[in-house]
Amino acid sequence: MESLEMLAIYSVLIIAVSLVGGSLPLLYNWSSKQLHLFTGLSAGFFIAAAFLILIPEAVENSDPHDALLLVVVGLVAVLFIERVILTRHHTHHHEHEHLDDGCEHVHALTSTAAFVGLAVHGIMDGFALGVASMVEEEVGAALFTAIIAHKGIEVLALATTFRLAEFSIRRSMFLVAAFSLLVPVAAFAAVPLIDFMEGIEVGFPLALAAGTFLYVGICDLLPEAFHLEKRGYRAFLMVVLGIVFMYIITLMTGHSH
Repeated sequence: MESLEMLAIYSVLIIAVSLVGGSLPLLYNWSSKQLHLFTGLSAGFFIAAAFLILIPEAVENSDPHDALLLVVVGLVAVLFIERVILTRHHTHHHEHEHLDDGCEHVHALTSTAAFVGLAVHGIMDGFALGVASMVEEEVGAALFTAIIAHKGIEVLALATTFRLAEFSIRRSMFLVAAFSLLVPVAAFAAVPLIDFMEGIEVGFPLALAAGTFLYVGICDLLPEAFHLEKRGYRAFLMVVLGIVFMYIITLMTGHSH
C-alpha cells in the first residue's frame, strides 16, 4: 500500500479515537463529585505525559539544558498569563460577580492552557507521523501505534476541562473535533516539507508544551480534584491511576527512555 494511503488510514483512525475519547466526559451527565474525580485522573495524565513523554523527547531532540530551561519558561509563561494578565482583566471587569463565576473563569483559563499545550504536542506528533510514514513504513506504523494509544486519553482529559469550565456541549464538541484534526493536518502538511525540516530543533516546542502540561496538571487540575474531598483518598488514587495508565502506555508504545 502507498505511503499516502497508509497515512490517510492512520488519520481516519486517529480522528475516530479522538472523537470517542472526547465524547465520554461530555455526553454523560456526571455528578459534580464524579467530575472532580475524573479531573484527578486527567491531572495524572497531564503530569505523567510531561515527565514520561514530552520532557524525554525534548531532551533527546535538542540540547538538554536548553530543553529543560524551556520547560520552566513554558510553565512560567502560562502562570503569568493566567494568574496575572487574565485574572487582573477578569477582576477589573467583574468586581461585583459571584465567586462561582470566578471559578468558572479560572476553569475556562485552565481549558485554554490545556488546549494550547495539547495542540502543540499534537502538531509535533503529526509532523513526526507524516515524515516517518513517508521515509520508513515500519517506523510510521510504530509511531502511529504510539500516538493512537495516548490520543484518546489526551482528548478525554481535555474534554474534562471543558466540562469544568461549563462550556456548552456544542462548543465542547467543536473544540474536540478541531483538536482531533490537528495530527492528520500536521501529518499531511509535513509531507512536502520533509527536505526542509532536517535542521529544525523539534525538542523546543515539545519542552514548552511540557511546561504547560505541568502547570495545568499541578496548578489547575490537582487543586480542582481535591477541593470537594475531605480526606482526599479517592482523588489521590485517581491521580495515581492516571499516572500508572500513562506509564503503561509509554511501555507499550516505546516512549520509555
